[in-house]
Amino acid sequence: MKLLISISYYYPNISGLTIYAKRIAEEMVKRGFEVNILTSRYKKDLLQHEKINGILVKRVWTPLVFGRGPIMPTFLYDSYKAVKNSDVVNCHLPQFESLCLTIWAKILRKRLIVTYHCDLASWPGLINKLQVSAVYLSHLFTCVLADRIVTSSKDYADNSKFLSLFKNKLVFIFPPITLEKSSGEFKNRWSDIRYKIGFVGRIAKEKGIDYLLKSIPEINKGIGNDFKIFIVGPEGVVGGGVKNDLSSLMEKYKRNLVILGVLKEGEIKDFYKMLDVLVLPSTQSLEAFGMVQVEAMLSGCPIVTSNIPGVRVPITLTKMGRLVKPNDSQVLGKVITDVLTNRSSYVTDKNKVQKIFNLQGSVILYERVFKSLFNG
Repeated sequence: MKLLISISYYYPNISGLTIYAKRIAEEMVKRGFEVNILTSRYKKDLLQHEKINGILVKRVWTPLVFGRGPIMPTFLYDSYKAVKNSDVVNCHLPQFESLCLTIWAKILRKRLIVTYHCDLASWPGLINKLQVSAVYLSHLFTCVLADRIVTSSKDYADNSKFLSLFKNKLVFIFPPITLEKSSGEFKNRWSDIRYKIGFVGRIAKEKGIDYLLKSIPEINKGIGNDFKIFIVGPEGVVGGGVKNDLSSLMEKYKRNLVILGVLKEGEIKDFYKMLDVLVLPSTQSLEAFGMVQVEAMLSGCPIVTSNIPGVRVPITLTKMGRLVKPNDSQVLGKVITDVLTNRSSYVTDKNKVQKIFNLQGSVILYERVFKSLFNG
């Protein structure tokens, strides 16, 4: 079967969405699928055509990135060729260009499956509102004509006004989560620090990292100053990095911060094992699950995460951590302190976690969706 996956940004861009699509694509290749990726050439030094782990990647000319959206003038033509040579089209939303793929999929009588990662954010400003409105209409058109819509959880779908319009098309599949073998990189590092708090993700508005930084005085009040917050993730990632906006907070609390940047896949498992707690203080519906929290759970690390739809699912199912009210740094600090001082109460057997969240389980469900529509 020829599978086309369309996504705004693909490897080497790093985000949960990119990692998700990459894992699905690579696993489908292992199952005999011929997989093509259609994505933006958001950096000039990226190859237009490339084969990565058995996947053919086609990057469309992208002279400009506007906000979080790549501008691809030739996408209509490029997407026609890509859809024509495919059996099934899988669009990963958010993506404005899904409109083009939908048109060609219906004209050429191809099956269309949407992977709906998250709702759109309603940030202030006229340009932001116009951009969101345009993308919303594109998503609406795409989902009306889609054969199936995959989303990460029923909890998220039940609280999404957009997804509530398509209840009869929804398929719930947890994100594909796996961890590479340990590299031993972080063994015995920072052993002199009593408490190690982690954050993994893009430095972006919806991640709530500003609230984590503002929680430092409350954490200090509860456990003293013998702690560090380790921040892992790309700084220059496409998609709205806000490090400059946080610079004053980072400077203020630099004594308690360690900025590690991007880690290799083998290092991330060691990083989770080193931590006493991982914090995911997300604030918006742009965060729909948070794969990093399950990765940490599989490494034996408890979680503190925001009590928002979708993101709360891993803790709700595993009890491996605590949920916290979003947008409240004082409460966040108190909850982090509780988990640090009562850590053993929040650690669950990783086998229990793995039975709920695992790569193969997610991939099998995806394969069933692809094949059922193709054969049907």
